[in-house]
Amino acid sequence: MALPTKYDMEIHFWRQELTKYINWYEGKLPKLYETQMPEEAQKVHSFTCKDSAILTWFELHQKPKYLADLQLSAKTFKGATILDIGSGPMPSGETFEECNLYCLDPLLQAYLLAGYPIHCYRNNTRFVQAHSENIPFSNAFFDAIISVNAIDHVDDIYQTAKEIERVLKPDGLLRMHVHYHKPTPTEPLELSDDVMCRAFGWCANFRKLHTSDRKFSAQANSGESYNLWSNF
Repeated sequence: MALPTKYDMEIHFWRQELTKYINWYEGKLPKLYETQMPEEAQKVHSFTCKDSAILTWFELHQKPKYLADLQLSAKTFKGATILDIGSGPMPSGETFEECNLYCLDPLLQAYLLAGYPIHCYRNNTRFVQAHSENIPFSNAFFDAIISVNAIDHVDDIYQTAKEIERVLKPDGLLRMHVHYHKPTPTEPLELSDDVMCRAFGWCANFRKLHTSDRKFSAQANSGESYNLWSNF
């Protein structure tokens, strides 16, 4: 029997997360990743309990998480066209107001099959199933590119960086929340300051703004860190 692939394990993780969201929404988990279970007035009500749970988690956890981890305000990208690399099954970049959001992830169809309602979000959010090593957009398409705890999941950091350079406008904004750790089956890259500097050396003023053993509602394992890189 073939061993599960990186993507098989990713989808298994997200299926497990879905069960947690439902239990949290129904009050069976008083707290999930340090986010208190929702009060009745905070709950989003959708077609099913599952969808309601996901959409409530999206509002109460995912959107605040993006602002906290990226250390930005909701108005940062007003009027801009932005790309979120490795968005996962929720368009957390919708926390940024009045922008055109594109969510890039190679597993979007699998997220749908796993039960994530990626059709239930903002009308001007666009989901793009593709790998970061081959971003299907024309040169200089985006005003800004973001990524939160996802760049360590890619297959080739250097090709990904080249593609980011190609699709980002010459004066575009780039900000990434990056997890440094030993390789794992779903997160195969061992990133470091040296790797980030070599991969993104083309980006003027790109530097590390912050490092910590904590991110929004999570503690890093021993020897790991969370790092915020940006050119603005």
